[in-house]
Amino acid sequence: MTSFQGTRLTSFQRTRFATAATALVFGAGLGFPATAAAAGTVPAASQNSSSCTQNNVTTQSNQSQVPWEIGYANPSHLTDASGNALDGAGVTVAVIDTGIQAQTQLSVSGGEVLNGESGYASDDDGHGTMVASIIAAKKETGGGTAMQGIAPGVRLLSVREAGCNAVQGDGNTEDSMADAVNYAVAHGAQVINISQDGYDPDTKLYNAVQNAYNNGVIVVTSAGNQGDKDTTDSTGKDYGVDPKTYPASYPYVLAVGAVDQNGMVPTFSETGSAANSYFVGVTAPGAAVGGLLPNGHIAVDDGTSFAAPYVAAEAALIIQEHDWAGDNSASRAYDVIKIIEATADGGGAYSSSEGWGEADLQVALTTQLTGGNSLVAPGNEIAGLPKMLGVGPNNDGPAASANSAAKQTAIKPYVAAAGNAEAQNQQRWAYMALGGGLLVAVVTLAGAAVARDTARRRSASQL
Repeated sequence: MTSFQGTRLTSFQRTRFATAATALVFGAGLGFPATAAAAGTVPAASQNSSSCTQNNVTTQSNQSQVPWEIGYANPSHLTDASGNALDGAGVTVAVIDTGIQAQTQLSVSGGEVLNGESGYASDDDGHGTMVASIIAAKKETGGGTAMQGIAPGVRLLSVREAGCNAVQGDGNTEDSMADAVNYAVAHGAQVINISQDGYDPDTKLYNAVQNAYNNGVIVVTSAGNQGDKDTTDSTGKDYGVDPKTYPASYPYVLAVGAVDQNGMVPTFSETGSAANSYFVGVTAPGAAVGGLLPNGHIAVDDGTSFAAPYVAAEAALIIQEHDWAGDNSASRAYDVIKIIEATADGGGAYSSSEGWGEADLQVALTTQLTGGNSLVAPGNEIAGLPKMLGVGPNNDGPAASANSAAKQTAIKPYVAAAGNAEAQNQQRWAYMALGGGLLVAVVTLAGAAVARDTARRRSASQL
């Protein structure tokens, strides 16, 4: 049994081989004092402060600036096809992590502690609070931070299972993760976010995830950050570069990889392959993204940990849109995952690193489903989604010419190769140069002033 590793990238991890059998590994950086929780206790002084997330991230210099991934999601303007605003109201999202520090912008409705500490609405690490804020931070008025969650109306359930100060033997293992999943299901979660990964295909954890799926619960997990690193655990077992991770590679979850602000897959984001299974479902913003620390300040960090909550929030919005909160069937869990994957920007084509493409919240919420009761009910299927053809999870069949660019939106041409940052930069500039050449040609031939970025640059709009 391995200990779990929080799937975020740190400067420390960039310069060494990753170690699987450790507690959540969070590198080195600046620290901030935690605030008192509305429920639970005030976090104690850190016993191992050098490994806590809040001590290893950069505070956003301008707290009134909307983090780019939040501006891109544009949560204040997310609607269904009829123009009805969506905020996740009526949906319970469980965050299995280091706890959630209750504060002005984050309310915690309930939870449990499985890591040996006290207070489910406390977080002396910071990882869980950052993750939860991407899902559900409420917009602050009166000059506070500009952080806003994508689904601020959800009910947050905090299952404190990991952390830099977790008591040895009580947390950060497959066993405690399984207990956390079972707790979340038993206490009414419709969505579970797991921003951790391990390398042991543990039977108890597998069964817990399957139980969640069978009860209609959507489990969203981070894919992992070992895409460009050799991974060795404390026993010396070598898992290689870009290893298969759990629970991300289980068949009953939606695994999320990362993209940066240019829409490109960073080399740290795990990809899956024919050798270790194609397990990435979709990608989402996971580089230089913003989230709240326990002290209420916005911090900036990298990692698939922060891509997963973006998609967990999307799942909550889809459940709200279709009024599926009371549906506890496995087919409904499949439906939500299928909508997210089929409406991603890959247009139904699969890539090992991007999955079915980058999650597109507004397309998922405005795609009108027609007829039927479920996407998997034989003879009574919902229609309206593009076919997903390729080797990826939940596919509708193998890749075929019928799924060509003539019929589908082409997947983005650039996919980062694991472990080759130089090639990534060269390809990025090559595409930009090509775009510039095409721009000149258009201006010359048509006399039109066309100004478009060749990379999909996203800026944070004011919400």
